Amino acid sequence: MPILARAALVLVLALFPARRAPFRIEIVVVDEATSKPLPCRLHVRDAAGKPVKPPGHPFWRDHFVCAGTAILDLPEGTYSVEVERGPEWSRATGTIAAKDDATEKRPMALKRIADLKLDGWWSGDLHIHRALEEAELHAGAEDLHIAPVITWWNRTNLWASKPGPAERLRKTADGRFIHSMGGEDEREGGALLYHNLSKPVAITAATREHPSPMTFLEEVRKSPGAHVDIEKPFWWDVPVWASVGKADTIGIANNHMCRSQML
Repeated sequence: MPILARAALVLVLALFPARRAPFRIEIVVVDEATSKPLPCRLHVRDAAGKPVKPPGHPFWRDHFVCAGTAILDLPEGTYSVEVERGPEWSRATGTIAAKDDATEKRPMALKRIADLKLDGWWSGDLHIHRALEEAELHAGAEDLHIAPVITWWNRTNLWASKPGPAERLRKTADGRFIHSMGGEDEREGGALLYHNLSKPVAITAATREHPSPMTFLEEVRKSPGAHVDIEKPFWWDVPVWASVGKADTIGIANNHMCRSQML
């Protein structure tokens, strides 16, 4: 090879060095009492505070969930890890020192610190906007027993072009209940959540003020077993909804109470 050609090749290799393999870590979260894998929520951030978004795991803003094991391929650097599973479990924290072309298995254990279902209190969330096929994993990761998923609301109806599910209410193997026909009417005066219905309510044509939410509330109340939740207590129309006595619950711990901020 001519000298100039060899020099050019060396220059190219210097400018574009071989890409090193990423650091791979397998995080395994278990129940401290049983050593069994535990569905959970993970917050993994790099040194700048940027959340890690691994493929294959449901992700939202600053966290992802897994069924107990998460395999992450990370560039070299330092990362923080926080593992949570709702308020009845302890939190686990740690640090990852990622070095290229290395692997590590990191066990992390959570401890149950309360078991309120033994006293007749069952955890739930009435305002779930997540993919229906991910609902079981999310319920396990947050240790929720009641998890109705909202699949229709003012501008969207997942069942508009297909029949509703044959099994609207499903019980998982570990005793969680997932309902796939939750609905929401959120407009100028506030939001009402509708649960335990057999089909969606036709609200997609409603405008911001017309017809009144009371129109659909009256319709829902004709459905046996319907459950109506006032989504949070500080909407403009809440005094009206409370006065007519047609709601069953109201969201005190609502979605304005975030993990690290208050909206």
